[in-house]
Amino acid sequence: MTHYEDTVELTSPVAAQLLGISDGKVIGKPNLRAYFRRGLEAYPDLHFRLEEVLYGLNSVVLYYTNQKGTHTAEFMELSATGKVTRVVANYGA
Repeated sequence: MTHYEDTVELTSPVAAQLLGISDGKVIGKPNLRAYFRRGLEAYPDLHFRLEEVLYGLNSVVLYYTNQKGTHTAEFMELSATGKVTRVVANYGA
């Protein structure tokens, strides 16, 4: 969790589903930690296979395959201190 800003914001369809929130937004490091905990409870076999890392000026995109075989891309915006300030998760069909 040290690589996230305290005010990090994550938007994800999985967060919307697991947490029952329509906008899928998780705001703040404590809430992100709770979301990760919930995800591990829901998917005890959770694992990722990293396919590719793409980088920008102040961002990275992690492209990976999850335990279900679904392709996922997570855009991560970085703050001036190099910590993740925003995450947007996108999933394949």
